Amino acid sequence: MSALCMGCKKKEQPEDRPATTVIAVGHKGWDLCAEHGEKFGGYLADLFGSDGLEPIVEARGSVVITGAIPGYEPDAARLALENSGYRIVGHVEEDTALIICGVRPAPHKVQEAEKAGTPCMDATRAGAFREAVTSGRWTGEDPFPAVAQKKTSADVRRESDEQRDVRRKREAEAMEKYNHWRATELPKRMEESTERWAEERREKEDFETRRLVKAQMPPELSEAEKIRAWARANGFTVSNKGRIPASVKQAYEHAHAGQQVLQAQAG
Repeated sequence: MSALCMGCKKKEQPEDRPATTVIAVGHKGWDLCAEHGEKFGGYLADLFGSDGLEPIVEARGSVVITGAIPGYEPDAARLALENSGYRIVGHVEEDTALIICGVRPAPHKVQEAEKAGTPCMDATRAGAFREAVTSGRWTGEDPFPAVAQKKTSADVRRESDEQRDVRRKREAEAMEKYNHWRATELPKRMEESTERWAEERREKEDFETRRLVKAQMPPELSEAEKIRAWARANGFTVSNKGRIPASVKQAYEHAHAGQQVLQAQAG
């Protein structure tokens, strides 16, 4: 039997709807959505002038649906189960006969059912839910899906205590390392820094002393100025500018050559 509404397929609806009920005559049956089930049920009521017999639906207990059922809207999935005699509940109860797990089931509901030993139906298996709708056989023979464990308030407090202990231990280790560094490495660093500062200070003072001495000394004469000054001191006439006569240069060189010889002999 098809898992889609046969009325929608016949009318070529733009979107096929999943079947949620079956109209049966003898050994034949037609899968219908809620809208077509009500519509064709109305045809039969008009034909026979009666709403028909009260449906005999066996009460099957409660069912928990968790997660999205592939191919079914939530209301359609609930209606299909209610038509099969099940009562939809939010949590596992004493008479809960089945838990149906779709895509991304709620962890706490799965854990409740697993703890209570409630049979599980995996609705993510291809066609599993539709086959159950059309056949009327709802079986829970699948393993529970793997879900994250729900944390209790005690778990949160325990994790908080563990995190606090880890943080305190880390802070104590950091303080111990700091005290060790302060007692051993810091004095060495301070001594090295003091020596480096003193050396830099001496270098700055020496540089400033040389600068001041140099600033107080008369400017050094050029070679030409030295020759002119010597020539004037020794009776030569030279101009302040222009070319110095070769005879004056020669006399200057002879005079200084003699001085250098005398200085060498004296030394």
